[in-house]
Amino acid sequence: MKTQKIITAINNNKELLKGIAKVNHYSIEQFVNDAKRYIKAINKGMMVNSIGSVSSSGMSRTIKFVAPEYNKYTKRYQYCNFFAFFKALGFNEARSKDGYFNIGGCGMDMIFHTNYTIIHKLYRLGFINKKQCDFLAQQTPTTI
Repeated sequence: MKTQKIITAINNNKELLKGIAKVNHYSIEQFVNDAKRYIKAINKGMMVNSIGSVSSSGMSRTIKFVAPEYNKYTKRYQYCNFFAFFKALGFNEARSKDGYFNIGGCGMDMIFHTNYTIIHKLYRLGFINKKQCDFLAQQTPTTI
């Protein structure tokens, strides 16, 4: 029931629909699953990010968000990238094309800001309630 409400909210968001359509072989259902994985990883403190590079002016950087997930077939953990999820949300892919995205801004913790922005977008789409949003938006992923 709740998933159907989320899908309806996504269908009413033209900007997000355009973003999902830009990603090859990516559907609304996959976006919903990635959003749930993202929320779970942030909630458990398992989200990890990597800063690929910082511009010489310090005004932009490239980052990648990944989370370890257990693979029941290999019985090992592997890092799953949120590349398609970020691209659907409208983030711009870095020139290096190795799973990193360009994030602009300075004078604040841009990893915190990126997570804060994503969590609030997911709240507006109905994935989480206000109390969860307030908690998850304050969780800064670990940087490696």
